[in-house]
Amino acid sequence: MTRHIKYENEALLRGWDAVYDLEEFIRAYRLPPLAAREIFVKAGPRRLDLAIAMDARDLIAGRHGAGNAFMSAP
Repeated sequence: MTRHIKYENEALLRGWDAVYDLEEFIRAYRLPPLAAREIFVKAGPRRLDLAIAMDARDLIAGRHGAGNAFMSAP
């Protein structure tokens, strides 16, 4: 079991600087092409940067954590 976790972590670390092309980004996040291009130009092609930009976009739109019990008001 420890070995499996080790390989998952290594795969995660190897992929941190992977890049999207614009078409992959559009498919991955199911965005309209013009909106995706705007985000892609601002954030750059690195997957990590784009993921951060998309998380920020979701936070601003109020969609982030909607199903998360920890984020809900009591």
